[in-house]
Amino acid sequence: MTALKILGVLLLVFLLLGFLRVGALVSFGDELRVRLRAGPFRLTILPKKEKKGRKKPEKKPKEARPDAEKKKKQHKLPKPTLPELFDLIETALSALGATARRACLRLCVDPLEATVVFGGNDPAQVAMAYGAASSALFTLMPKAEECFHIPDPSLHLRMDYGAERTTAQGKAGFSLRVCDLFAIAFTLLPPLVKWFLRFKKAHRKDAAERKAPAPEAEEPREKNEQIA
Repeated sequence: MTALKILGVLLLVFLLLGFLRVGALVSFGDELRVRLRAGPFRLTILPKKEKKGRKKPEKKPKEARPDAEKKKKQHKLPKPTLPELFDLIETALSALGATARRACLRLCVDPLEATVVFGGNDPAQVAMAYGAASSALFTLMPKAEECFHIPDPSLHLRMDYGAERTTAQGKAGFSLRVCDLFAIAFTLLPPLVKWFLRFKKAHRKDAAERKAPAPEAEEPREKNEQIA
């Protein structure tokens, strides 16, 4: 019975953690402020708090051994090329499929508040920028509301010909349940591992060619000796 009680408590904890919402709150304007949220807990990432105290003595960098550098170079994989990156993106998107659509619908964007004031020295350019931004806003916002859960958006655009530059201020919050994050992670893991194994196998020949010593050029010397 004790084991069953412990198992029941663990399952309850996992269920509660699965329904816990995690996310971030971004505020912009005079300064950029980023705060992470996990249920009732908050953690400020930006701006960083300055730690008061004594300055730690600077540590001298250790001299790297040539043998260690050679090993690092041998085991280091090359950077993926542009077609390989496109293949990685296509693999991830095709694997997500319905999981990504369900997760996006459950992604809550709240609050979503922004005020953009267009300004500048040229009134014509200010009007053009305002018109382009308004067109993009009225085109993209309905599609965003179809893909994400945005309960109360508040977006405002206006012009100020007396302002020297364009300014923007507002805040945006994003939150998602932990169970949705786990669903995305478990969906992505197998295809991404397969892609990495393919990438590693494709570049194994290149690594073998780099390890192989270059052939010594001795034939021209023998020919010169015969001529002499």
